[in-house]
Amino acid sequence: MWIVFAMAAALGSAGTSFALKRSVEHAGAVVSTVTFRILAGLLLACVVAATGGWPAMPPEYWRAAAWVLVPEVLGMLCLTLALREGDLSLVQPLLGLLPPLVMLGGWLFLGEAPTAPAAGGVVLVTVGVYCIGLRPGASALEPLRALARERASWFAVAAAVAWSITTLIHKLGIEAVGPFPWGVTLALGSGLLLAAALPVMGRRTGGVALPVRWFPWGGYVIVAAIAFSLQQAGLYLAMRMTLAGYVIAISSTGLLIATGLGIVLLNERGAAGHRLAGALLVSAGAALIALFA
Repeated sequence: MWIVFAMAAALGSAGTSFALKRSVEHAGAVVSTVTFRILAGLLLACVVAATGGWPAMPPEYWRAAAWVLVPEVLGMLCLTLALREGDLSLVQPLLGLLPPLVMLGGWLFLGEAPTAPAAGGVVLVTVGVYCIGLRPGASALEPLRALARERASWFAVAAAVAWSITTLIHKLGIEAVGPFPWGVTLALGSGLLLAAALPVMGRRTGGVALPVRWFPWGGYVIVAAIAFSLQQAGLYLAMRMTLAGYVIAISSTGLLIATGLGIVLLNERGAAGHRLAGALLVSAGAALIALFA
């Protein structure tokens, strides 16, 4: 059953990326992100209210909430800076570091030891994500070489590290209050913290421009909020059932869905060879995880 929830998270992730990409054509990236995260938090709060209300909040919840918000916002800030400083073809492959980092962290800090075939599946997903983001005609090692000279690559790695930390903390929060209340905490808390950081982020990222027209920007933000709610719900329900590394690897298949949406709806047809190879690797890795987890 956790596979279904993880795939729902992948679908939500793809929908969030697609809608956010369209929304930033009409307003700043940070403003769009703050808005859709706060809306998603409110949507998830309605789900909590409809399913029995907010549970008791033990000290473990407050500790997890205090620990998770800063690296979550730092990851978002680093990704925004990475995309501002460099090409997507340099940034996206390095985000493939997230599944192995989560798997390693789960093993070291949560005692979540993967099976050998499933660990191999996580590696295949990582290599597949790397391939999908490569630039047409460029060397396969270009993103790695860029680590020595490109600030964008440094920010991308920092984002992956920050989000690997938040993923491990999610396990603690879910255990304390359950998936949906924890989703409210993450979405609403990170949105409000990002909003408080807007003055600083505006100077650093330039992503705080207000929408020139509320439509269609508002529509895209609402779609992003709904998709992000689905992503959070699926992710946390799956993480309650199995290892965090498995869930993050399967949910990374959302990149394939986002790539497909880009090809079909946005006519992004470059790097077809890299994307096909990456798709095959990610699919093979996901199959190994599903069969041997």
